[in-house]
Amino acid sequence: MSSLLQVKVIPVNGAPCLTSSIFVNDSFSLSHKIRASTVGITRFCYASLAGFHFEEELMQLLKINDTTRRPYIAIIGGSNFLRKAPALHLLASQCDGLFFVGKLSFQIMNGLGIPVSSCLIEKNATKEVLQLIEIAHNRNIPIYYPTDLWCLNSNNNEQLEIFDSAELLSGLISLGWTPVDIGPSTLERISSLLSSYKKILWIGPTSFDLTEEFSVGATQLGQILNKASHNSCDIILVGGAVCKAVKAISDSSSQYTAFENESIVWEFLKGRILPGIAALDKSYPYQIPWDDVFSDTKQPLFVDIGSGNGLFLFQMARNWEGSNFLGLEMNEKLVVRCLQDVASAGKRNLYFLSTNATSTFRSIVSSYPGLLTLVSIQCPNPDFNKEQNRWRMVRRMLVEAVSDLLQVNGKIYLQSDVESVLLGMKEQFISHGKGQLVVDSDGRMENPFGVVSDWERHVLARGAPMYRTMLRKV
Repeated sequence: MSSLLQVKVIPVNGAPCLTSSIFVNDSFSLSHKIRASTVGITRFCYASLAGFHFEEELMQLLKINDTTRRPYIAIIGGSNFLRKAPALHLLASQCDGLFFVGKLSFQIMNGLGIPVSSCLIEKNATKEVLQLIEIAHNRNIPIYYPTDLWCLNSNNNEQLEIFDSAELLSGLISLGWTPVDIGPSTLERISSLLSSYKKILWIGPTSFDLTEEFSVGATQLGQILNKASHNSCDIILVGGAVCKAVKAISDSSSQYTAFENESIVWEFLKGRILPGIAALDKSYPYQIPWDDVFSDTKQPLFVDIGSGNGLFLFQMARNWEGSNFLGLEMNEKLVVRCLQDVASAGKRNLYFLSTNATSTFRSIVSSYPGLLTLVSIQCPNPDFNKEQNRWRMVRRMLVEAVSDLLQVNGKIYLQSDVESVLLGMKEQFISHGKGQLVVDSDGRMENPFGVVSDWERHVLARGAPMYRTMLRKV
């Protein structure tokens, strides 16, 4: 069972304090939601970690994007094409075949030019459907859809019949027939196709949102996948109905990778950072291909935490070709724009990541082959309504990570246009730097780089002062 644990660390004086708490999250299934019990609590704790069950499920989730076993096919059911479009486009770019069932198949058939009753179509999803078809066409991968469907007569709720898909969708809907599940011809086609695939992802139900008594395709598809699993085929099951259909007839659940919670997988496939994971110290297991990012990974590394629009780092990278520069920024849109500019400029000593550096600094920077020589934090936004958040970017876990990874004589550059914010950051680094940090320059020191950030330029233009401190590791 997943659980949420909180372990209290008792200080020397014997009095427990919230800032010394360690939070352990072992409830992976809630990672796609922002909740007080999984995300909110982490801001008050000294450290936030993933439990063993959490870590195991995260590793299993990453398997979905692993394409080492090919060919790889996805059987995709359910509805709401527009909401799932980013995930579906990703699958189209990774898989070697797509088989759509459920309501999603109607969108695909309509996009391929097959007449489909308007009552079954998401009209605002047409653009995304055509984009998916184009991706598949450019990659020369097949897209499959049901050839026949079980249908229920709305005038007689006990009357079920099988119809050819094209025949049903072009006219029989108006006569009171409603699709309820994929038919036997479709299942035979799936069975014959799967024999040539080494990896299968089944996500979403085969039925069309009616009661379970009319869902016959899932059980039969489960039997097909159970057979495929005995042929050394990797099977990934996503969704409660999907897992139930397969496990009910399987003699061993260990041969499958199964996710009961469908929502968390869809969010992952959309490329979104899952809040419950991002809130942990050991967040995504960052495996940055440094040799692809930088032309020379032996060069010293400069990390700017809260890099914003990246203009400061772009100028630094131009001025110091002998160093590598990494910007860590929570605003994903800014990072996407920065990476586009990096690609346009052809810079091989500059890179940006969208992340919460407080949680992930250690896991990111620890794998860098060269030496970390300088870290900067410039003008974090103060919150004067909440005294305790006034320098909330700098917390003990970040300070300790920077102190541990920084090379001897490496430096930490802090600056702000709000003096109390600078003093707060400085105090955190001195207090939690494990006695390794000393003040190198302080007070009204000049900008040591000759390169100013956008906000620094704005502050100086209106005649206001900037407050700066340079710390050094000894």
